[in-house]
Amino acid sequence: MGKKGGEEEATKTSWVPDPVTGYYRPENKANEIDVAELREMLLKNKIRRH
Repeated sequence: MGKKGGEEEATKTSWVPDPVTGYYRPENKANEIDVAELREMLLKNKIRRH
């Protein structure tokens, strides 16, 4: 059986070292952000009017 297009693309992905952790990760993987850090950033920039 032939491979599907998505399977072929997954095998062609190169792995690169992550500059933050030093562990290898797929090159096309997006950076992840911690949910708590994201919430803190959004709340810190919120303008409060009282």
